[in-house]
Amino acid sequence: MKIKVKAFAGFRNLLGREREVTLEEGCTLRTLLEGLFSPPHRDRMFSGDGQLRDDVNVLRNGQNVLGQGGLEMALADGDEIAVIPAVIGG
Repeated sequence: MKIKVKAFAGFRNLLGREREVTLEEGCTLRTLLEGLFSPPHRDRMFSGDGQLRDDVNVLRNGQNVLGQGGLEMALADGDEIAVIPAVIGG
């Protein structure tokens, strides 16, 4: 299956602006993200307990993944994943 991945702000330096990734059917969001982020950079995506960091937003087809099963959700052909750092301001 083919998944489109879009990266924003600081994540573009690691992933590029947009790419298409081919995965086996039934792969999870965790599998995709672990494949995209090599070990030296995984701490930018994952917390120490292996969950998404609080300052990272991941969207699947425009919807936050936290309401859709999080990292263990199965992906489907044609899904679009967006990786966005949280906006912090004051």
